[in-house]
Amino acid sequence: MRIAYFDCFAGISGDMTLGALVDVGVDLALLREELTKLPVSGYSLEAKAVKRGGFRGTKVNVIVDE
Repeated sequence: MRIAYFDCFAGISGDMTLGALVDVGVDLALLREELTKLPVSGYSLEAKAVKRGGFRGTKVNVIVDE
């Protein structure tokens, strides 16, 4: 079993959490599949590699359908 520890002294947003999970290896397709189990619809996820301030990471965007 693996455990993730988030030290969010100033808080963390949902898209930041998703980006961190995908960045450490959670498969985006699996994440999408698991999220379908929630009673929420009208959104999609997209992920891309980004570099900001010398740091590399994964940015996950939550796109809300109109």
